[in-house]
Formats: sequence, structure tokens, C-alpha cells
Amino acid sequence: MKELAVAYSDEKGQEIKLTASDIVEYISTDSSVTEKEVFTFLNMCKYLKLNPFLKEIYLIKYKDSPATFVISYQTLLKRAEENKNFNGYETEVKGEIPNMSATATVYRKDRSYPVKITVNYSEAVKTVMDRQTKELRPTNMWKSMPEWMLRKVALARALKEAFPSAIGNAQVSVSEIVDIDSDDKRVQEEIKEGDGQKAIDEMYGASEEEAKDKKLKLYEILKEKKIDTIAKVKEILKEALPDENWTNIKKDVFEKMEPQKLQQVIEYLK
Repeated sequence: MKELAVAYSDEKGQEIKLTASDIVEYISTDSSVTEKEVFTFLNMCKYLKLNPFLKEIYLIKYKDSPATFVISYQTLLKRAEENKNFNGYETEVKGEIPNMSATATVYRKDRSYPVKITVNYSEAVKTVMDRQTKELRPTNMWKSMPEWMLRKVALARALKEAFPSAIGNAQVSVSEIVDIDSDDKRVQEEIKEGDGQKAIDEMYGASEEEAKDKKLKLYEILKEKKIDTIAKVKEILKEALPDENWTNIKKDVFEKMEPQKLQQVIEYLK
């Protein structure tokens, strides 16, 4: 990949310099991000004067899907409030789950009519599959704060429609924690510090029991197949998870591994 770079000042006048290497190594959730996607992201940061290191904008990338550029909810709200034509907003939540709805109304001084958006709970709620019942259930944030989350979705959509130039064509995350998987480099760093599982739990509602069950299942398979040395484990990991470096693994390699990767190893050994 070419060593692309941009330099610009954010809205506070702070000088920012971003390179393609920065994006691939520290910002993108997957290193498979393409040169074109990096180029677009760099120029979006420059055009919108956003700092990805301050979590104002994210580059969400999965190996088989195009990259998505996501703006934080707080950034969108701040941009709208700073616009000279911003004239306040109102939100209202009605009903009970599953018939709950939220309406956001955003006012502009230069328009006769406000932007009014209504969002239904069923179309906005983020869900995960329950490991026990195999049924879909709300993630932790939607379970504990459904009214607040639905209100934020409605307001984000209304703000984006009322001020379309504020964030370009980027999507908006209504969660303080962007809903990305455990490949997120921030989460990986937290895993090293011992807090990664908590971060993943907050994103997806994944439980410690899930990881525990997968480890037990994996250990049973390893025992059954007589994979009982570090050298054998290393060869398995190189095949099951080829995109990672398994040169210096230890006996506890599976203890800190995310449930998703544990499952990949299990599937490989089946």
C-alpha cells in the first residue's frame, strides 16, 4: 500500500497528520482494508476535520465486506449545535416494548418546517443470539436502556437529515462503544490489560459462561485428539487462525482467547 498521508487542523486548531500506516495499524478494525478505502477515509477525516484517535470517526472493516465510516453520536450532535442555523431539538418516547417508538424534531433558523423523524423499536434494536435458547435478544445496552438508545437513534437520524453536510455520507453510532467485534484493536489492547471480555460483553452481551463453555469443549477435543504439546497446538493455530502470529505462545494461549476465535479453532478440529 502506498504511503498516503494528509495533514490538517481540527476545529480546535490542533494540527493532525494521518498516514496510511496509521490507519491500517491503529484505526481500521481489520488490516485487509484496501488502499482506496484508506484514501477515502483519510480525505474524509481531512474534509470533516475529525480526529480518529479521539474516537470522533471510525473505520469499520470486515474481510469480506466494504469498509464503513462511522461517526460518533456525540460528534454529530456537537457539529449540529455549532451550526449557526441550529435552533434546538425535541425528543419524545412513546409506548412500551415491543411497540415503543421515539420521535425527534430538529429545528433550523433558516427553515420554515423542522425535520421530524420517528423510529420504531423493532427496526432499531440491536440483537444477539442467546447461546442457551438460540433466540435473538437485545444487547446489554438495549436491554438496560431501551428508551435512551431509541431516543438517540431517532435524534441521530433527524440531525443527519437536518444537517447533511455535518458528517458527509458517514454512518452514525448511537452507542458510546461502537458496535464492532473483538477484532477491534482497542478491544485487543484491553484484552492484554485484562478488560477485554468486559468490553466485548458490553458490545454484544456475550457472557463469560460462553467463553468458559467453548474452552471446556476445546480442551476435550484437544485431549481426544492427543494434541498435548505446545508444538502441536502451534501448528493447529497456524492453520485455524493463519492471520495471526503464533510464534511465542504459552500454555495459557486459550485462556485469554475470545469466544469467536475459540469457535474457529473448534470448527477447524471437527
